[in-house]
Amino acid sequence: MRRKTIYFLLAFIVVNVLVLVAGLHWRAQRQTVVDEMVRRAERYQGATGDVITAFDNKTDRWIAEMKEEPIEVILQKLTDGAEYVESMFQVMFSDAVFIYSEEVREQTLYSKDICFPLANRRFRKAYEDLRKIDKSKAAELLTKNIRGNLKELRVMFQKAKQTGNFDSTIAHPITDFYRYASRPDSPPTHFGLRYAVHSCIMLASLLELQEVRPAIEEVVAFAKEEYELFNSIEDEIETIPFKAALIKRSLYNPSLLLTATLCDPSWNAEKHKILAATPYDPIPADIRALRPDIPKSTETKLVEFEIVDWQSRALEFDMPGRDGLVPVVPHEGMIKIRYYRGITDAEFNDFFEK
Repeated sequence: MRRKTIYFLLAFIVVNVLVLVAGLHWRAQRQTVVDEMVRRAERYQGATGDVITAFDNKTDRWIAEMKEEPIEVILQKLTDGAEYVESMFQVMFSDAVFIYSEEVREQTLYSKDICFPLANRRFRKAYEDLRKIDKSKAAELLTKNIRGNLKELRVMFQKAKQTGNFDSTIAHPITDFYRYASRPDSPPTHFGLRYAVHSCIMLASLLELQEVRPAIEEVVAFAKEEYELFNSIEDEIETIPFKAALIKRSLYNPSLLLTATLCDPSWNAEKHKILAATPYDPIPADIRALRPDIPKSTETKLVEFEIVDWQSRALEFDMPGRDGLVPVVPHEGMIKIRYYRGITDAEFNDFFEK
């Protein structure tokens, strides 16, 4: 019995050792899987890999590049169309959809316009630089850029009316460059000039630079001219392509143009109070008519929120930031953003007393 007991104990120990070794091996394998799962679950704290490394390297180079550029160059390069689409995921719509109604244009065109400047890291750099200098100097710089870009857009507008075509080129990119950027020797595209104007009037609004108001009034006047031409064109098969291209490339955007007027707190201040408190309904009227049971939004037409500063590792629009692979946290501070949405033609005309 004693010998059998010893054999039994030895066998028991051997079996347990084997089980333990097998268990440790299994655990090691499972731990690798678990670690990966945890890494994915906590990826917002920072992922690693070639894609992330490449993103960080590109961002660091761009930040270093802009640190060396004076504000005059920063503003001039706002005409680079490539930088607006570096981070933006563009939803492609048929141009024809833009002619149907105000609501369709609001959802497919106007609401997207606000995103392109915010997605451009250079826009945020311009904000920081302008904020640090004298207001009169900042207003002078923005006014100069607005009027210069507006002059080129007028030339392109007249040419388009004569030829019946708009140039749809976004940028003339540099070959084998570390990021998507236009060649220094290439002229600004209509796309780049349009968003440069949008960027500058937004900057004037955020910084409340009252002296930029005359330049913004010129932008509004030109936008009205473009929109009047749009409304004068009949919806015929042969005219629809030009009409759709016109509104897509126009500076006319009632929400963004009213946002620009916030540069001067005294500019129709009472009307601003009314608009700021006006309810915003994201559900189109035709859908609302079919589904009156959908709860109405409690939000208003004036939106206020914050975005990270220009030196942040990732912006809200950067793909690694959107996917949670890189944390979207400020480097130094946040930028307060405010803009209108859902402004109708009627509200636009009432504000400017057409």
